[in-house]
Amino acid sequence: MKTKQLLVLIGVLVVLGLLVLILENPFGKSEEQKKVEEAGLLFPYFNKENVAKIEVIAPFGLTTTTLVKQNSQWLVESMDNYPADQTAVEELLDKVAEMKTIQRASNNPEKQSVFEVDSSGVEAKLTDTGGNLLAHLFAGKTTPEIFNSYVRAADSNDVYIVKGYLKATFDKGYRSWRDRTIFAFLKEDVTHLTIRSEEEEVELQIDAAGAWQMLKPIVSAADRTEVEAITELMGSLETDDFVESKPLSEYGLDAPKMSIAATLKDGSARTLLIGNEESGAYYVKHGDKAQIFELNKGQVDKLIKKSADLKADTAVSESDGEGTSVKIGEGGGE
Repeated sequence: MKTKQLLVLIGVLVVLGLLVLILENPFGKSEEQKKVEEAGLLFPYFNKENVAKIEVIAPFGLTTTTLVKQNSQWLVESMDNYPADQTAVEELLDKVAEMKTIQRASNNPEKQSVFEVDSSGVEAKLTDTGGNLLAHLFAGKTTPEIFNSYVRAADSNDVYIVKGYLKATFDKGYRSWRDRTIFAFLKEDVTHLTIRSEEEEVELQIDAAGAWQMLKPIVSAADRTEVEAITELMGSLETDDFVESKPLSEYGLDAPKMSIAATLKDGSARTLLIGNEESGAYYVKHGDKAQIFELNKGQVDKLIKKSADLKADTAVSESDGEGTSVKIGEGGGE
């Protein structure tokens, strides 16, 4: 029995020893680990905090998108200083800072077109406030494994393989660098909603108990789930596309037939004006801003709800503001 126990103990120790060898690798690092750690940065002196301007040049120079930093915010200078997608810009800066010379694919200038690290790729120039070039590169195509991409510093013939799909980071097209946000607020901050369609105007208000009430076109308790679905969608609303600036009348926004307005706790309002429909999308506009957007019909249909869809099934009581309790039923008038 003692011999059997000893053999079991030895077996356990052997297994533990193997786990240590696999996990800790005490006898040295793998060649791949060494390559990663010993590789230098493609731009060793690059500091993303010093970048004040980014020029992204599309393949063959068809378009140039210029991003500039003003008061810690990135703007699309080439699009009338429209706010940029801050997350997308940070992703680009991080990618440049992390690029390493781990695996060189070529140093033959005649093969640059093969890897699309010449004018056929996406060119990026990053400069500081003084116009000094901090990084200049060409982001090429993906490798055969898809998960990596080719890249070349503009002042070198060396082409390297780096992690990730670079074109998704750099080549966002002429429009997509802009911040797609139309509204950004918390649904909990909404106290009042006015939804106007061609058929009716629906007015909703949250009471002291936190319940939604319909004030127009009928007085009724409102369906909390339905109303909060609207406020949540509106509070994080993003455009499907940006529209060329033209007279509002061309988009039906000079006298919009539909609109939705949310009043927040601080008294401020957020209004979405909804114009003509075309090819399954509506032209819409933030009430206080000039930019015109496209919003797909499905999103608009979720915002512009009818009173019949928003009326609650059960009656509730609420205060009339003067200490008197009033009963609000399903279909009573004001």
